Amino acid sequence: MTSHHQVSRITSRLLHSPAEFEAIHAEWKDLFLRSQEATPFQHPSWLLCWFEAFQPRDLMGIEVRAADRLIGLAPLLIYRREGERVLAFAGGGVSDYLNLVAEPGSEQLVIERVLDAVQNIPNWTVLDLTDLSGHSALLRSALGREHTQQHDVCYVLSLPQTTEELVGSLSKRQWSNLRNARSRTQREGEAKVELASPSHYSEFLDDLVRLHTIRWNELDQNGVLSDFRLLDFHRGIAATLLKDGLLRLYRMRLNERTIAAIYSFFHRETVFCYLQGFDPQFAHLSPGTQLMFAVIQDAVRLSMRRFDFLRGEEGYKLHWRPEGEPTHRIEVPRQRLSQQLSSIAA
Repeated sequence: MTSHHQVSRITSRLLHSPAEFEAIHAEWKDLFLRSQEATPFQHPSWLLCWFEAFQPRDLMGIEVRAADRLIGLAPLLIYRREGERVLAFAGGGVSDYLNLVAEPGSEQLVIERVLDAVQNIPNWTVLDLTDLSGHSALLRSALGREHTQQHDVCYVLSLPQTTEELVGSLSKRQWSNLRNARSRTQREGEAKVELASPSHYSEFLDDLVRLHTIRWNELDQNGVLSDFRLLDFHRGIAATLLKDGLLRLYRMRLNERTIAAIYSFFHRETVFCYLQGFDPQFAHLSPGTQLMFAVIQDAVRLSMRRFDFLRGEEGYKLHWRPEGEPTHRIEVPRQRLSQQLSSIAA
């Protein structure tokens, strides 16, 4: 916990550019690693790549320090929406969870200082903090208790401690279908599951993009990877997150041809299953299901406790019978926020 002595030396500062964020990269990363609430979407490299790929116009941030130590950071931006100028977390669109990053034990202090600083930012009309997980300290703040609403749903599977328990958790039909798919695959040739290394991750990414695009084109849709800025973003971030041990890229190969791929993050005790794709020509082999089971097995082996399929109700997620966990948003007009903070201070 932060001592009274430290509290007396708390300062906050407004950041105005990607360069100012880059200048505190090392401290930001240390804070991320200490934080109990941060997800991979709060990793500094993730957000710095996002700044570069999407070039947000009104980017800013609020850093909070106890003496010289960085104890909190809120990356923010302002965008236009139906006549409003919305102040929101940076990183939206590509990030399933958004949040500020705070020192463990100092979350409420950081939130207070960020909200105080927010009032000094000009030209916004509504604060809209979306994609907050149920673990976010913002929900437990005075602001959160009054203004929180459900935003979306992510689907999370609780993982057992052993592979035997994992197999036992499947229904007889699931296990039978998986075994049959494996048998059919073996009859068609040599199949293997591979994990990307920093030296050849780009090949895995290319496979993922190809398979993801094929699948969405079948549905007469473009898919999330059709935007060149998104491709630049993921190609820019992959090497760093692989090196840091966060990103794990898997693919399933049959006779040296990639027929399924999964892009996931392993952080603390949670797996975040971010993107997946499979070749519809091999749908009779259920390659997506086979590879997903291999990734879940790997998660169990590495003592992960949760497998988060993230937002969206796609059938391949619900197949594993995960539990829906709501995400939240805090939306409050500027004037109402100012009134509430004044009443709290009084």
